[in-house]
Amino acid sequence: MTVHNDISVTRRIQDSWLRPGMEALLAPERTMDIVLDSLRELIDYELAVVLGYSGDDRLMVRTMKGPLASPRLAGYSISLAARTDLASLLALGKPKLFLTDDDYVDTYAEILDLPAGHSCLAAPLVIDGTAIGLLTLDHRSCGVFSEQILRFIGVISRLIAVALAQSEASRTLQDRNSRLTAERNRLLKHDAEAFRDLAGTSQAWLSALDSVKLVAATESPVLLLGETGTGKEEAAKAIHRLSPRSAGPFVALNCSAMPASLAESELFGHEKGSFTDARSLRRGRFELADGGTLFLDEIGDLPLEIQPKLLRALQEGSFERVGGETPVQVDVRIIAATHADLGAAVETGRFREDLFYRVAVFPLRMPPLRERHGDAIILAELFASRLRMRPGWGSLTFSEDALRLLETAPWPGNVRELRNAVERAAILARGGMIGATELRAGDWTRGRPAPCARDASCIEGCSETGTGTLEETERRHISAALERSGGRIYGSGGAALALGLKPSTLQSRMKKLGIVRKESIR
Repeated sequence: MTVHNDISVTRRIQDSWLRPGMEALLAPERTMDIVLDSLRELIDYELAVVLGYSGDDRLMVRTMKGPLASPRLAGYSISLAARTDLASLLALGKPKLFLTDDDYVDTYAEILDLPAGHSCLAAPLVIDGTAIGLLTLDHRSCGVFSEQILRFIGVISRLIAVALAQSEASRTLQDRNSRLTAERNRLLKHDAEAFRDLAGTSQAWLSALDSVKLVAATESPVLLLGETGTGKEEAAKAIHRLSPRSAGPFVALNCSAMPASLAESELFGHEKGSFTDARSLRRGRFELADGGTLFLDEIGDLPLEIQPKLLRALQEGSFERVGGETPVQVDVRIIAATHADLGAAVETGRFREDLFYRVAVFPLRMPPLRERHGDAIILAELFASRLRMRPGWGSLTFSEDALRLLETAPWPGNVRELRNAVERAAILARGGMIGATELRAGDWTRGRPAPCARDASCIEGCSETGTGTLEETERRHISAALERSGGRIYGSGGAALALGLKPSTLQSRMKKLGIVRKESIR
């Protein structure tokens, strides 16, 4: 190692701080990573660890690099009362090279099984004469580190000390910010602007919103569970808005029906020329979400072969683009969502168990609309209020029978179905009074006849010419409802509910009109 190399590594570190467009690298943790990565180009270490003070008499691992870096070292702490040798080294403030015949205790003996006589050195991280942490370098072979390397470490440790001091200050600020965010969220009312797209007053819904407020202030991954259309993406956006990352980007990706090659490129990006159509470098969703939140919708549909790479990116905060070799560092919070049973997918081998536990740190169930008693009317009015802003729709209202239907209908498609039904009904009502008939008009989305375009009040199933007496029209209407329900009168899928009638009333009308269920109708 020459002086030229000493200067070059320092310049490389400074360049990475000052280069335009590299603001993301200014994070203290990134700075320490850069220093340790650059250091390995000059010193053949197998494990580099930076420890900071945790309390007055303990050191805790803050970051680590090298082939021997192990997840078991994360959060590992050392008592200085028990390790008086390290306490003396910190008090002295000078780096030390441990020789083969020195009598010392291996720093990580409880975690790593390193051979006797392996190469080891330690350097206090000092600022203004005060030790704030410790840098250790290890190699399994003997005699790897020299006195020249020790002197160099004495210089480079000053840079690491600055990065560690920034990191500790940043961590303290983040903790304080998280506490303030949690307190603000706790005081937020459920009708606050942050919940503008999450209207509802039912107990089931308010409980879900309380969970949203609680987890938003943390950095923990969230797994949103619930049926299709229950508002999982809106909940994810609310978590982002209420989090310390609200100033950062919110990036969403739907994982459904994507082949593995496309999923990998979408998540991690690709290098120019990595495949036939890769004409330029493309950043993936992880990079786009750096400093913010990445929402992975329908994560249960993610191809199995891409799941290990996703797991590694979540664990290490780094990945390689498709066709790339250089690791890309990102700081991303993950919110995932699924309507499927991921537990069952794990049991059948369609979803990795380790990835499941990684994304399901805080499961949050979004209740279906049928469990949110009273919320359908509130949501319908919210959607109508937005539609009233359209020209000529200022008088849009709901009739009493429409309100009854809103509350009693099962809404299997949940909030999404309700929103579409209200907009469709508003079109049929020409921006005026929405009745139950207009709300039921969505049956044609399932292959059933649409109402006559000439008259929004036209009974469902009428012919284009629309001739016939009222009794004939009513007979056709009831018969069509019976056919759609498979002859069922009672229950959630019965004709009575679809027609907005009591079952006994429907049976009475059938008897009066001479409607007899055929054997084919059950």
